[in-house]
Amino acid sequence: MALICLILQIVTGIFLAMHYKSDFLLAFVSIEYISREIKYGWLIHYMHSNGASIFFIVVYLHMLKALMYGSFSHPRQLLWSTGVLIFLIMIITAFLGYVLP
Repeated sequence: MALICLILQIVTGIFLAMHYKSDFLLAFVSIEYISREIKYGWLIHYMHSNGASIFFIVVYLHMLKALMYGSFSHPRQLLWSTGVLIFLIMIITAFLGYVLP
């Protein structure tokens, strides 16, 4: 499930990046252009937005399962720490994607 969400985020993100203008004055206008002028652009935009939320839910469930099974204990401490680091990077990336427009 997480792989499907990740692929969805990558594909829709590439499509949105092709039409996004990162200029301070044009960022919001480009989001409106994507949503209103491009055929099915609103669908791609909302799939990307909602896909991010679904991806976080899947990651939270995965972390909850790891906590319940004790996957953070002795032989897997480095693996758990790496996963938490990736999770923090994912939070920062999601925040930047949220404030970008």
